[in-house]
Amino acid sequence: MPRVPYQKLAEFCSTALAARGLSPADARYVGDVVTLTEAFGIKTHGVTVLLAVAGQLGGKIDPSARPRVVAESGAAATIDAKGVLGQLAMRRAKELAVAKARAHGVAMVGVRNTSWVGALGPFLIDIAEAGMLAMATAQSSACEDCAPIGGIDATFSTNPIALAFPTSGDPVVADFSTAAYSMGRIGQLVRAGRRAPEPAFLDKHGALTDDPAVVGDGGSVLFVGGRNFGHKGYALSLWCEALTALSGGSANNPRSPQAQSFTLTVIDPEAFAGSDGFLKEMKRFCAHVKASRPRPGTDPIRLPGERGFAALREAREKGVPLAEETVRKLNEIGSANNVQAAL
Repeated sequence: MPRVPYQKLAEFCSTALAARGLSPADARYVGDVVTLTEAFGIKTHGVTVLLAVAGQLGGKIDPSARPRVVAESGAAATIDAKGVLGQLAMRRAKELAVAKARAHGVAMVGVRNTSWVGALGPFLIDIAEAGMLAMATAQSSACEDCAPIGGIDATFSTNPIALAFPTSGDPVVADFSTAAYSMGRIGQLVRAGRRAPEPAFLDKHGALTDDPAVVGDGGSVLFVGGRNFGHKGYALSLWCEALTALSGGSANNPRSPQAQSFTLTVIDPEAFAGSDGFLKEMKRFCAHVKASRPRPGTDPIRLPGERGFAALREAREKGVPLAEETVRKLNEIGSANNVQAAL
């Protein structure tokens, strides 16, 4: 798999986005985010975002749109993103949530009417590095991916959740779909002609199967926990919908789609028992977790995000690994937008 220098990839993405109408600053931010996500190892939500949105800028997505705060009270706020790129909506939400958390100890910002945000976890890294805890949840009103427990018809999107908190080293960062598989991962399996290692899908008649292709043919993906314990993912997904409804976003309603919605919660430990005490306790507990005896034949015990930070450091040193097909598609976008330097 070829590697592209980290900064070259970020600049390429930024230049292509600017050519589609984004301001230089906005293009740089989005280019940096998708490159960070790709380098972190989240291949389903990295530069794939650029491939998905480049053709929509100037059409379905207004590159000049600006998110607007439409309600604000103490530690809470609601933003109407005006259909802007999800990454730019998240940037505004982060600015507001971090400032409010510093002032109030806890903050929650709800955002409605945004395009695809991409992976949530990478957005939380710098918040955790600044000493705070963060949680993000998202949903898409127009998606029908998961059926309720006992049902056949899909009524939920895959509703991701991301969590991050600081430690004495790299932050702990978790980013996961409340479905057994994200739609990006399902697409990878289908394109590769592969099946899941276990039945994780329902066909349009409600039969369990390991074939991911049924999701695109009236079927659905099971919740986290699968066929035996999917009620846990079901409850988490329903919680994502409830948080979305707080901000005036549409709890999943394909007949009244409002693009994507998400919430961002930020917590300042200084407002509780203090940042120093929090970091000391998490340092102790994380060491305790990693001291558990490893099972024979397994990888070393890792904390969530540890593998991603290792991949990120390697990508910054050696370049970001990209599939040849991805490089080809990116260069097609670059050529169509007069980006001079190909990858």
